[in-house]
Amino acid sequence: MMERSNINIIGEGSSSGGQYGKVKVVGEADFFGSMECEQFKITGEATVDGGLLAEEIKVTGTLQLKKKDAPQHGSAEADIFGHGTAEAAPGIRAETVKITGELTVPGSCEAEEFKLRGQINAGGVLSAEEIDIKLHGVSRVREIGGAHISVKAKTNIPFGDLLQLGMGSLQAALIEGDHIYLENTEAEHVRGIRVEIGPGCRIGSVEYRDSLEVDSRAEVHSQNRV
Repeated sequence: MMERSNINIIGEGSSSGGQYGKVKVVGEADFFGSMECEQFKITGEATVDGGLLAEEIKVTGTLQLKKKDAPQHGSAEADIFGHGTAEAAPGIRAETVKITGELTVPGSCEAEEFKLRGQINAGGVLSAEEIDIKLHGVSRVREIGGAHISVKAKTNIPFGDLLQLGMGSLQAALIEGDHIYLENTEAEHVRGIRVEIGPGCRIGSVEYRDSLEVDSRAEVHSQNRV
């Protein structure tokens, strides 16, 4: 098997998409095409025109995935994410994803372990066995699914003011998992085995199997044991 080349960018730089070994950026970088690599480590800012497939993703700063106007069949984007269709939104697949800062993904994010200290905007599904989120700023994810899900608001502002001020909050249509703990989350539906709705939450409906705890500073419109 041919050994993959590495990418190291210090300061400002850019590179084409494709298959690489280790990708390391300290500064700002643009990647023109989907990326497949062993490690993807960013300290600063990075933009990927397509999807990202890696064993390990670690970002301290900002990572943004963008949709190319016309992905071509046979490219990394087509092979990994789009299968040649322009409608496919680029996403992330990795064993571990650790973000300190901001992550923007038009599509979905799939991992075994997902840790975020900051803000996420995902147009698809955030899926991982272990999801640990500490919120800074306003985060939006269409759906979240995992075995263990923890969402906490990391801020000095009182819980009652968080959503009104638009700080340290998460908005989602559906959150589904085995063990779920939420703070300062606004969701239409929450489904789980053991569910704890913490302070600052506004939930439309909760379906649970074993247990449900609702903080006095949270709002849940309907509760159903299934």
